[in-house]
Amino acid sequence: MDFLSIRLNTVRPGILVPFNVYIKVADSFKHYLNEGDDFDQVRFDKLKSKGLKKFHIQQADEIKYQEFLSSILDNIHLESNDVKISIALDVSENSAQAIMVNPANEKSYSMAKSSSEIVHKVLADNDVILRQMVAQGRNSNSNLAERMQGHLVNTASIAIKFAATLKTNINISSLGTAAFYHDVSFTQYSSEEQKFFFKEIKSMSVGELSIYKTHPEKSVMTLQDKSFAEPEVLALIMAHEENLSGVGFPKKLTKLTQTQEILSLCAFYDREVSCLGKDPLTIYENIIIDQVGNYSLDLLKKFKTFMKSYL
Repeated sequence: MDFLSIRLNTVRPGILVPFNVYIKVADSFKHYLNEGDDFDQVRFDKLKSKGLKKFHIQQADEIKYQEFLSSILDNIHLESNDVKISIALDVSENSAQAIMVNPANEKSYSMAKSSSEIVHKVLADNDVILRQMVAQGRNSNSNLAERMQGHLVNTASIAIKFAATLKTNINISSLGTAAFYHDVSFTQYSSEEQKFFFKEIKSMSVGELSIYKTHPEKSVMTLQDKSFAEPEVLALIMAHEENLSGVGFPKKLTKLTQTQEILSLCAFYDREVSCLGKDPLTIYENIIIDQVGNYSLDLLKKFKTFMKSYL
């Protein structure tokens, strides 16, 4: 039986839960609450006082959990920032995990779309939420797979919030889904090749770069024969390493749609920070000078203004 973790902040006493709840003890999962019951306040507080931060549910109940969160989102403006962050991180981290394990599965794809919409709604409240979400997603002490998962979540969160600030006719759902999937081919490489995702492109050997440059197309290939995958999402994934100067890959494009340019810029930015460990403030200060020509000057200026709100 496979399990997913859910943060304590997303559930509370007095609300019935439409799924069974478990607690992880050592390497096993102990049944804690039945589907259709609610949490006892005393027991709930006792668990929190002991430092418990997450419950677990069966992976098969993920859709029930997302529906449960959607009901909370109807009144999300009434919730604290901690609850909002927990909701957004739960759905996005579980989606990224599902995508990395089984990217070609329709359920994984649906989770990415649903997560994009939930994150969009949560992030609409204020800039503090994005800042704390991104900070929690960056852990240089994690293994490479966990760091990649954090990169997918952060790129999606940043791209969704940035696109929303532009107030243009951008399909946020497609953008977020593509962001969750853009580096999904990471799991198809050997352990040595996976290290290339955390290495400066300019420091790669010719052979290493040749391998790394295959990852956008390999990510698209996980979905390209699936009827549920929208063409716009596939086009966004394929172009996430492209830029306006024509030095991107795999097709050396010099023209991008606005949504493609946004995803490329956000994926580049978070790779610099989450994957390469660079100082966000340094990137903020130099991004226009360093990236002019790769992205339109107007977009870079707007991105810098946007970055300032959550650095």
